[in-house]
Amino acid sequence: MKSLRVRLMVFTLTSVSLAGCGGSSDDSPVQVPTAMVVSSRPDMVSGGSAVISVSKPTGAAGDLKVMLGSTDVTSAFKPTSDGRLVGLVSGFAVGENRMLISFGRGQTTLVLRNHDRNGPIISGPHQMPWICETQKFNLRNGTTLGPAQDVFCNAPTNISYIYKSTVTRTFKALPSTASYPDDLATTTTTEGKTVNFIVRVETGTLNRAIYQFSVLHDPQKDAMPSPEAQYQGWNRKLVFVFGGSASAGYRQGYDIGNASDTVAGPLTSEEKKLAAGFAVLGSTLTKFGNNANDVLSAETASMVKEAFIKRFGAPIYTMGWGASGGSMQQHLIANNYPGILDGITPAASFSDLHSIVPNVADCTLLDRAFTSSNLVWTDQQKQEVSGYNTWDTCKQWMGTYTPDWLVARKNEKPLGNYLGAVLDYNQCPLEISSADGYDPIANPSGVRCDLYSGIKNLVGVDSGTGYAARGYDNVGVQYGLKVFKAGHISAEQFVTLNEMVGGFTSDGELQGARSSASPIALNNLYEFGRINSAENLGDIPIIDQRSDPGTSANVHDSIRSLSTRARLMRERGNAKNHVILRFSSAAPPPGSSATPLDGEGYVLQKMDQWLMAMKNDTRVYATAAQRVVANKPGGLTDACFTSEGTQIAETADPNNGGQCGQIMPFYLNPRMVAGGPLTDDVLKCQLVPVNASDYPGLSASQLARLKAVFPTGVCDYGRASVGSKPLKGTWLTYPSAGVAEQLQ
Repeated sequence: MKSLRVRLMVFTLTSVSLAGCGGSSDDSPVQVPTAMVVSSRPDMVSGGSAVISVSKPTGAAGDLKVMLGSTDVTSAFKPTSDGRLVGLVSGFAVGENRMLISFGRGQTTLVLRNHDRNGPIISGPHQMPWICETQKFNLRNGTTLGPAQDVFCNAPTNISYIYKSTVTRTFKALPSTASYPDDLATTTTTEGKTVNFIVRVETGTLNRAIYQFSVLHDPQKDAMPSPEAQYQGWNRKLVFVFGGSASAGYRQGYDIGNASDTVAGPLTSEEKKLAAGFAVLGSTLTKFGNNANDVLSAETASMVKEAFIKRFGAPIYTMGWGASGGSMQQHLIANNYPGILDGITPAASFSDLHSIVPNVADCTLLDRAFTSSNLVWTDQQKQEVSGYNTWDTCKQWMGTYTPDWLVARKNEKPLGNYLGAVLDYNQCPLEISSADGYDPIANPSGVRCDLYSGIKNLVGVDSGTGYAARGYDNVGVQYGLKVFKAGHISAEQFVTLNEMVGGFTSDGELQGARSSASPIALNNLYEFGRINSAENLGDIPIIDQRSDPGTSANVHDSIRSLSTRARLMRERGNAKNHVILRFSSAAPPPGSSATPLDGEGYVLQKMDQWLMAMKNDTRVYATAAQRVVANKPGGLTDACFTSEGTQIAETADPNNGGQCGQIMPFYLNPRMVAGGPLTDDVLKCQLVPVNASDYPGLSASQLARLKAVFPTGVCDYGRASVGSKPLKGTWLTYPSAGVAEQLQ
């Protein structure tokens, strides 16, 4: 947020100069008020309103006066308990707005930029077509949000109250806001306040999304929500829950995420957060399963957070929460749009989406090679070539996202169930008819459903095809290399495998030749931040949490946590702000009286301690990273937790040393088995010629066949990816496809 501070400083100095030029004979220094936008960045204001905070300078004479252009908006400001004046100011025009804030002769000019509440702000031209789904979004009372009222999918805001019952131990609709039910439970917050367990749930629309936020609020005892109000239940902390999965979009979505969906329903997943006083926020466009565009997610998260602050006031901090695709968003937003999230707790984590696409899509190619080969492949050999904990993990990827992430044609899979969550694995929504979908012959201008088409604004257009540029590449990749060198597959298996894997066409269909990525895609995926460089992740606390699957199929392989750490180490030289916690998914042994640790509760508690320590630390540090590390809670280190809740504190080791490495080993993925680095961020490898001395087990004819497979050479993973570029900057905005500019 450096640019934000500089901007306000410039305005303040200008105001001092103006105030000192008046005709008064009083030569005493003019005290200038401090003013700032607290609901968003000053250049990210939306919906025509913003919460403004003003601090009166010590000794300043006169009363506050605030002018928005020629309109006096002073009456919007109310005093707060800490001596500031806070106001929700409305009436901003789209574009630049100037506010003149004065106490006597001291004046400050605050400049902000307002945007349409329907967006876009930074994500670029709206994706089309767009399916509105407000009529599918279920509310607590059994109804829905109702039909959309315009092309931006807006619907009336719904506010409801629910409470925790002492009888059923579940949440029920509050019958009346003027009386209490007999079975009303109480809860104690992190501030030590015992309050009635009544939750206010607000559901509305903005940025073509459906948002929802929930917080303890007693309508009989608490003040009506306002930016300057004080509350008994809310602990003034936010948890933003990001939803999982990943799709190409074209939809508003009617669910928020595996956890926060329950805010409108039984609330079991978020009960601990709400009970402790946290406000829980989420939206349909911060669930990657509705639209896997992390810039759109960052934009929407900023707008939802802004809407909450306009309603309830500024929080102490905002914590990121969420698994799988939700973890991708947390990592990417923290790195590319710093300031939205103050700390993140990624679960079942991935560093980003587009660096995992290669080793996910590889499962389809490996499966084709195994099943069409005349050679015998055991399940053990398939597992080792894939690198995953079991070959069934590749099968699970194939049953969900591959090759679909690469396929331009529309498919129509039925809704699926993954670990109890109902997910739509279709990359385009079922509401888009097959006739409107892409077909290379019948409808070449139809809707394309691959992931790259979903982020065309961010990745750009391939001049050769006219479609979104694609980043998948496997030229030079020697599948099974480490397994071959270890003697676990034969020379003939190794050569035949690489002869048969092939690749994908520009439409995502299988082909015999390897796939070559678009240079445009490669450059933009790196430079614009879709491949997470991690260069800014060292400035916030990170607790990476995951349930270890053992040998059961699970696409959330644990090595991904170490890939993020490896990138942090490369960029910062250390990862002291990064904690990896692994929890056993197994039940305690029969007859055991032990209770497994509540992993989510533990992470919530530790991240709260960490962020509050940072907030309360008045010391001066040279860097943000130093402040983070200095306030890390004592005893919070890498660890694995057994099924009986025993903590084993050990640094997470990719070589599986120590006790944790024995009971919860890390595995690899197809690209790592092919020699790829732990950072797992090489989309297209640099090439070196095939060297016979590297393959002592190959006959002359097998070596000749291998050279035929790799006429331009094999991967040299000691070098950075082709197209790799430094991150262009944070807070990038996309005025057109493939063009990124710094937000001004």
